[in-house]
Amino acid sequence: MKERRDVLREFGRLAKNIHTAGVQQDAFSLDNFLIYDENGSKRIILIDFEMVSVHTKSLPEKLCFWYLAKLNREKGSFTNTERLRFFESYIGRDFDRCKTIARRIESMTVQIQKKDAEKASRLCVRKNKKFGVFKSAQFCGFYRRNYSREILEKALRTTEEAEQDDILVNHLRILRLTQNCPQGFDYRSLKKLWINANALFALKIDVPIPVGVFARRFPDGRNEGFLISEMPDNCIPLNHCPDLFSDQKLLLSLARLREQVSPFGVLNNNLSGQDILVQRQAGCFKCYLRNYHSVSINRLPGETNKRVNAQIVKNLITTNNVPVTL
Repeated sequence: MKERRDVLREFGRLAKNIHTAGVQQDAFSLDNFLIYDENGSKRIILIDFEMVSVHTKSLPEKLCFWYLAKLNREKGSFTNTERLRFFESYIGRDFDRCKTIARRIESMTVQIQKKDAEKASRLCVRKNKKFGVFKSAQFCGFYRRNYSREILEKALRTTEEAEQDDILVNHLRILRLTQNCPQGFDYRSLKKLWINANALFALKIDVPIPVGVFARRFPDGRNEGFLISEMPDNCIPLNHCPDLFSDQKLLLSLARLREQVSPFGVLNNNLSGQDILVQRQAGCFKCYLRNYHSVSINRLPGETNKRVNAQIVKNLITTNNVPVTL
């Protein structure tokens, strides 16, 4: 824990020094910094200079905060205390000012994430660096490019032999969609599902990674669709472990998931335990939305969504006979 605190403080100081020196890095993200050990002391260095420009004056405050807001998209990897510790190192030890600026940056982060989701919604149905258009003798669809065609073709071949509609191959979940599904199925609904899945993923809401969607047409006119997603390690559906509903750590994880959703939309009123995956590691819980239909994105104020989502999560828990206040 001490090492993590030291790294965050060092990172805050480095970010401040970069901006004060007039160094403008458009790709201001965690991937562009490297941690190394110098005589037992952790140091952080900037390693990506592809989108960097240097100015003779310090960067304007608004631009600095904008870059911090871009960095803040990774907030799911840090606690609120850790984020405040970073801001304190960047801004100074004025705690009230840190909190005020943190709220401002949080608001900017939400706007950036909404733009990210709009961009992902456009890109995921086009051929580009991140996404591809899939066509074969049997299937057509869209996929995420960091998954090879060979892996996807192998996964799709398993659907010809399996009778189940929900198949797990290694970490890949393959969901078969037909006209008999509750949501119904046609090519338009399949495309809409893919767009929604990638929007949620771009919003940094904890969901399985959307890998691809594929349609198959049979000679007799029947259609099938397949959604492939990469599942997190060591996850089980919440409805398979009802005893966990009374665990306070699980309740806190559900609250964090609710907070991820609230700036952008509301949870489904019919949210159930089978729609949520629980990951348990080292005595801690992390919850994922298993069903991409579980969120409706809207333009309502975050506080409005927050109240609605709090009630939906409370209903989910009390349905399992666990009284709780969230």
